This record gives sequence, structure tokens and C-alpha cells, in this order.
Amino acid sequence: MSIRSLALGTRRGHFVAFATALFVLLPVSLAGAACPLTPTKQAFAPWGDTAEYAQVPGGSFEQGGAGWTFISANITAGNDPFNVVSGRNSAALGSGWGSLAATAISPEFCVDKSHPYFRFMLKPQGAVGALATFIIYRNTAGNLVRQILGSKIATNILPGNWRPSELNPLSVNIPLLEAGGTATVQLGFISPLSFNGPAYFIDNVLVDPYRRG
Repeated sequence: MSIRSLALGTRRGHFVAFATALFVLLPVSLAGAACPLTPTKQAFAPWGDTAEYAQVPGGSFEQGGAGWTFISANITAGNDPFNVVSGRNSAALGSGWGSLAATAISPEFCVDKSHPYFRFMLKPQGAVGALATFIIYRNTAGNLVRQILGSKIATNILPGNWRPSELNPLSVNIPLLEAGGTATVQLGFISPLSFNGPAYFIDNVLVDPYRRG
């Protein structure tokens, strides 16, 4: 097993342990009968994704991260240069050696079967970094689900440029939505390692509000 494989395996374990602990701290409630409509735009059309996207509450980080929970993370100046959503700020994850795993967790918002995925802009900043996403939600009985649902983990050996994330599963990974219900969820972003300053910048967190054909 290579050193890099071992490191990534260790980080995955840290993702699970740290994110699971956060479930105890962040209550998430069951939503009502229907999700409200929100404005949409073809935010990722320059990259061949013509789906319409709606912004997660505070997902452009232009209101000082209102409603977001940050651990070893903060709002910083500088929007993604593609202006997927126009603004001046982004979120920085990581503050160097000795800090807790850098985490950003969104406010609660409503999803149903018509919200299958989410995407965001990201920029790897550290010499070596990993970034994982996770979802917190309650099941039909109102019990908190303490597991990380299938999500994407981005890894980088060197600092890089701003780019869109891959499609990250949202409602397609929540069993209660198979019966036509809704859920109140939070999105989480976690980066467990940074050498000198932020490991990643993230910006413009958006959900796909229409199921693809």
C-alpha cells in the first residue's frame, strides 16, 4: 500500500469519525408536506451542465455565513472567478497545523425527490488536501441518521484553480423521499488536513431542483 493510499484511507476514517460526532451537535428536523419554489439559473452551463440550480441558504457566503456552522473555517474575501453567483466572498476550510478538522455546515433547507444533486465551486489551496461532503437528515420516524451518505471526496496533491465540483447526491440518497415525502437537511463540507492556512476554498453551493430525465 502506498503512503498516499494509506493517508487517504486515514483521512476517510477521520471524515466518518468527525462528521458523525457533529450529528450530536446539530439538530435537523423533519420538513412539511412540500418544499417552496426558489429562483433558479443554469449556473454550471459553461461546463456542459444545463440543469437549473437554486442556491442553498447562504451558499454564496455574501451575508457573513448567516446560518452556517464553521469549525476551523471562516468567510474570506474573494469570489469564484467564474461568478457562478456574483459576489465578493467565499469560505476557507482549514487554518494550518494544530487545528481541528475544518468543517462548514449549511443551514437547514427543504428537499424532496426533485432535488437529486448539489454542486459547488472549489479551489484546492494546500499542498496536500482532501475535501468530503456529507448530508445530515432525519428519517420518517424523526430519528437522526448518524451516517455519511454516499458523497464525493476530492483530493489534490498541489494547489489548483477554481473549478466546479462533481455532482454530489442529495435526495437520491435519502430513503424517506422514495415515498414522496420531504426532508429538512443540512450539507456538510469537511477537510481534515491543512499544512499552512486553508486547504480548500468553497463557494456558491447550489442544489439541482429538477430531477433529470
